[in-house]
Amino acid sequence: MILDKYLSDTGRYVSENVNLAAGSPAWGLRAKKRAKEHSDFINATIGAATEDNGDLMSFPTLVEEIKKLTATQLFAYANMRGISDFVHAWKRDTLDTYPTNLKDKADRLSTLPVTSCGGLTGGLMLASQLFFNQNDPLLAPNTRWGNVDNVFFKNQRLREETYQLVDKEGNLAFCNLIENLKSLQTSEDKIGIYLNFPNNPSGISPTQEQVKEFQDALIEVNKPTVVIVDDAYEGYVYEEKALNHSIFPHLVGLNENVLPIKVDGPSKRFCAYGARLGMVTLGFGEETEDSKKSEVREMIAKIARTNTASSPRGIQEALTNVLTDPVKKQKIAQEKQSNLELMKKRYNLVKEYVESNENNVLHPVNFNSGFFSYFLLKTQQTATEISSKLLEQGLGTVPFVNQNNGLNGIRVAFCSINTEKITKALDILYSIK
Repeated sequence: MILDKYLSDTGRYVSENVNLAAGSPAWGLRAKKRAKEHSDFINATIGAATEDNGDLMSFPTLVEEIKKLTATQLFAYANMRGISDFVHAWKRDTLDTYPTNLKDKADRLSTLPVTSCGGLTGGLMLASQLFFNQNDPLLAPNTRWGNVDNVFFKNQRLREETYQLVDKEGNLAFCNLIENLKSLQTSEDKIGIYLNFPNNPSGISPTQEQVKEFQDALIEVNKPTVVIVDDAYEGYVYEEKALNHSIFPHLVGLNENVLPIKVDGPSKRFCAYGARLGMVTLGFGEETEDSKKSEVREMIAKIARTNTASSPRGIQEALTNVLTDPVKKQKIAQEKQSNLELMKKRYNLVKEYVESNENNVLHPVNFNSGFFSYFLLKTQQTATEISSKLLEQGLGTVPFVNQNNGLNGIRVAFCSINTEKITKALDILYSIK
């Protein structure tokens, strides 16, 4: 290896093991190439929401606000904890998404957020660096975004403990997670859990009853347990029974041994993907003095300081102006609802199709939220083989394959398919043999 004698152990391990593509971008590049060659090609690999004309879905009110920023607002350093007005506005906006009966508890039992550079990925890194040592166990679903492996298992070198989030029938089930959690309680001094709802790639969110099942398990925890909540797709929910807000407020105040951490940001919440701003909010299992909450927040800020010092300022300034102005906040709420309605329209088209059609190779999971539909394989073929066939037939999809943990499925990103092409995309998908 070039420079081998100079590399640290971490540098060598990362060099040999990290996949820059983390799965989907590699297939995205192949799909883009095919799209250039064939005008009727449908690219369902893109994990960003787009309008029907192909433009990136955005919020005009936020775009206009960014245009008004001065050079200082855009380019000056931001406080490493985040601009004060922004983090307060972000927390208020977040609390507004919670049910009324959970707002006060979530407010009392959590810190102000701390900003991280690098989007939600940066937030996941801060959480893992602050709370885990190499080889600490982290329970992660086998249905997960590829970069989760890069952050937790290849960079931080945590020990992977897999749980099956989606059962063979395509239903979300917490039973395997709870079973594994109970087992680790007998052998470990500290445990980590990674949650992501709506889940990427499966598009699944839990019901309130399922959340209650998980809460009951956490109430019994007797070892320090850190629960990292990845809220990348928070709010994109299309079924009444599915949890339409973060699971975070349901996890605070349960048990002094349980420490929930909310990682979110404007990437999907405000369609500001390239702003690369993440937020880290720490919750508590019991009533905590304000001085202690501030102390914990300083700890997160110190970890941020040692990584990228401070986070992008412009997006914080623009969002502060929007979220603290009642008129602008109302406008952006309307824009968000309009975007959600378009996403729900596409979702409904996919759901109606898969409920009225069958395929001998693919079994749709019971997705109810997020940006994606997801299909388990009924045959011995791998998802990579199926995605290759689909690519040749005019549809770009992303395969998720991991022989070690039983992952073998196809992700179809309806978030970026023109509404009028949904049925054609699914016709191609269901033609596979």
